Amino acid sequence: MKSKFIHFGIVMILFAFAACNSGNEPKKEVVVETDVPPSLKDDAEKTMLIKLSDKERNELSIKTEAIKSEFVDHQILAPGVVFPSPGHSSIISTPINGQVTAIKVYEGDRVNKGQELYRIQSLEYGNLISEYLQAYAQEAFQKSRLARLEQLVEERISSTSELEQATAEYQRASASLKSAYAKLRAVGVPDSEIAKFSDSGNFEPTLKIVAPINGVIEKNFVELGQSVNALENLSRVLDTHEVLVRGYVSPGDAVLVEPGNAVDISKREQEDVTIKGKITSVNPGLDETSRSVVVNIIIPSEDGWPKPGENLRLAITSGSQKETVAIQLQALTYDGDQPIVFVKKDANTFERRPIEVDQIKGDFVFVASGLSAGEEVAVTKVFSLKALSRFDIISEE
Repeated sequence: MKSKFIHFGIVMILFAFAACNSGNEPKKEVVVETDVPPSLKDDAEKTMLIKLSDKERNELSIKTEAIKSEFVDHQILAPGVVFPSPGHSSIISTPINGQVTAIKVYEGDRVNKGQELYRIQSLEYGNLISEYLQAYAQEAFQKSRLARLEQLVEERISSTSELEQATAEYQRASASLKSAYAKLRAVGVPDSEIAKFSDSGNFEPTLKIVAPINGVIEKNFVELGQSVNALENLSRVLDTHEVLVRGYVSPGDAVLVEPGNAVDISKREQEDVTIKGKITSVNPGLDETSRSVVVNIIIPSEDGWPKPGENLRLAITSGSQKETVAIQLQALTYDGDQPIVFVKKDANTFERRPIEVDQIKGDFVFVASGLSAGEEVAVTKVFSLKALSRFDIISEE
């Protein structure tokens, strides 16, 4: 019985000793694995590495291209609209009230400077001619009277005061003639027509409206027999041998643009049809409608192109330089809307990398960001690499 108590005591001592030792052991942390958030997982997938086995590398025989960068002139693409060139378009309007009694030309007709376009019958014009003829006759009379008095004063027949009065009246008559002449010139009557008024006793109160420039009648605004008011538009003449192209540049690009920059102007649907020009001026403020900076280019038209009202495509070459990275088009593929390439890391590893494309021209892609000079991108088996990257993503899921 005594031995049983001894054995029980030994067991209790060992149990107490084990309990003390377990309290001194460091506690193990429990790590709970959590899935990667979708946004971070997407970034990880976009820049994932594709590791090839030696067998896969040999079978694919992927060719790569080393990336080079160079500094080239900055090119800015912008829309443009054609307008008549300043000084090469003219609104024809009537300077007096009257009635249209003759229309000499019609829309589409080519006219020369000074060619008669319309005839306006006007009582107001008749009054102007009458005023001129009266002033002309009065000036001639006072001039003759002054000459006669000067002779009489020399012969001491007339007094000096009479001569002074005659001189004043002649100056007044001369001023009235000049005023009547200026009114006729203001309504567009040429000197040759004014000279005929004094030579002929009869005249017609019909004003001839002539073309101020060479060009083509774009629009007629009146009809035969129509009554018109002073300054009312009759037609519009355009000289399309020279046009104004207005380009609309974003405010961010406008800081790189200045007068004298070269511009390639082309049709929107035919980029191979181009005219070269230079920026004439840059408007200082933003256009209220387009919220763009307007650049003006005056160019001569070639074979009637471009025409006013036409929409064009402008490629402006800025004098500032920018670093450009270009790769072959066959190196580019897309994951949804995201352009991607495969960058070689070592003999058996490629990185799937998203890039930002500036523009695509022909067989080359100009990269805005995502690649650096000295890196190598795959130019063959790109779709095989894309398939392998998608397989790795599915496997990880």
